[in-house]
Amino acid sequence: MITNKLPGAVWRYYLLILSIIIFSSFAYAQDEGDKDDINTIINTNPPGAAITLNGEYVINATSPCRLPENINGFYQLMISQPGYESWSGEIVIMPGQNNRFDISLSSKTRYKAALRSLFLPGWGQYYSERKSRAYIYNAAAIGLGVAVLLADRNFRTKRDDYQLALNELENAASLDELSRLQSVALDKNRQAYDAESTRNLYLALTAGLYVYNILDAVIFFPEKKMSFQGTLPSHISGVKTSFDGERINFVLTASF
Repeated sequence: MITNKLPGAVWRYYLLILSIIIFSSFAYAQDEGDKDDINTIINTNPPGAAITLNGEYVINATSPCRLPENINGFYQLMISQPGYESWSGEIVIMPGQNNRFDISLSSKTRYKAALRSLFLPGWGQYYSERKSRAYIYNAAAIGLGVAVLLADRNFRTKRDDYQLALNELENAASLDELSRLQSVALDKNRQAYDAESTRNLYLALTAGLYVYNILDAVIFFPEKKMSFQGTLPSHISGVKTSFDGERINFVLTASF
């Protein structure tokens, strides 16, 4: 009786041990899988934006990006993308859990560029990332502004000289002095007129630069070009191209 029951008891014992081992393995694998799923992801719309994180560490990346598991705490996040408004703010990355940040960037527009150029020549061009033109408009506006101030000062001086000559003409004591002072007054009047014309010319040039700067910000506002600043997955198996007479189309074949 004992000999017949012992093998069955041993088999049930080994089966119990095997069940415990298998269950523990599955539980451990699930825990490891949960750990692998814990991550911090930063997405932007559109993708391909430059990301900078300032905190305990300084991280530069391109969206979409996945941060290392040891990155947590308070971070200052700055995002920039050509053709879009820059974004900055503070984020909190919680340890031991999933963190996902989805940020949409606002497009730069002609209207916003024109408003900036309305306040300061060159600001709209700088906003639309045409910095060379912005510097040219800035320098031209400063130069013309200084020229207008100097020309206006010169005009005021010449005008005062003319007014003084008229006062002396009114107090002439003889015909010879009257004739001489009339000649002086006419010369001072001509100088004042020339000075006023020069000032008005600089004012017109300044106004023209101001108007053209606004038109330039609107008419020559650059169109956005879609681009992805990142590396393509290594599992892309092929690239096919086709030409429809106007543009080249690329077809990427990938396996997932």
